[in-house]
Amino acid sequence: MAWTPPPGNRSGRSAIVEPGNSASLPVRIVPCLDVRAGRVVKGVKFQGLRDQGDPAELAHSYEEQGADEVVVLDVTATPEGRGTRLDTVRAVRARLSVPLTVGGGIGEVEDAAALLKAGADKVAVNTAAVRRPELLSALATRFGSQCVVISVDAAGWHTRGSGYEVVVRSGTERVGMDAVAWTRRAAELGAGEVLLTSFDRDGTRSGYELGLLRAVRSSVRIPIVASGGADTPEHMADAVRAGADAVLAASIFHQRNWTVQEVKAALSGLGVAVRPAYTAEKETSA
Repeated sequence: MAWTPPPGNRSGRSAIVEPGNSASLPVRIVPCLDVRAGRVVKGVKFQGLRDQGDPAELAHSYEEQGADEVVVLDVTATPEGRGTRLDTVRAVRARLSVPLTVGGGIGEVEDAAALLKAGADKVAVNTAAVRRPELLSALATRFGSQCVVISVDAAGWHTRGSGYEVVVRSGTERVGMDAVAWTRRAAELGAGEVLLTSFDRDGTRSGYELGLLRAVRSSVRIPIVASGGADTPEHMADAVRAGADAVLAASIFHQRNWTVQEVKAALSGLGVAVRPAYTAEKETSA
């Protein structure tokens, strides 16, 4: 039986959009909180991590600005051989009404169950799925594909396949696997969404890896969340045109270069449809 959101999830909305509708559905704006030891951090290419603040406070702030979803990634969980800290997830959920995706250190079905019980709407898996692809099918069977996100970190691989190689363990290990082919297989195994991160662009603020986005968009129908390299709304608009259903960013929000509301206004001016700001109060009165 598919998992249903716990009482802590007040949004009551579907966690993913219907696949293959990137041209017709409003684009989601998704702030990302990379977490280490209970604090939000950010670096470049997963290195040089610097403190950015408290995850619950930042998540609440971004929701007030109009964020459609929030992603929390425990970036040291897998390298340290542990699961995501449940206290962090509970604290974020207590301040958040919009959908929440959580990833980091998910190696078994029960790890995902604990995160969903703590308040996550979706779980993002990366390294464990690469090692044991059948985990995706097990998660989809237990909780439903709408709860399962395949997190793909891809680096340039210019001599083979699509030109992009899967990297795992927070970017420290290349696995010799074509990123586009792996994403397609993950979708076939039951993943309902892909969080697609360009390792080469992460934290550089040089724009999303559009070639990667186009290649994956042509290969799968599940929604794509573009990640890695955002600096301006123009970069986000480019990602949408390349096939993204949602655009994720961290640095520009943490460092207060842009608010979510400002990004949405700018995207609207660029002809990109965005969702109106969501609040639990609006839903109650609807």
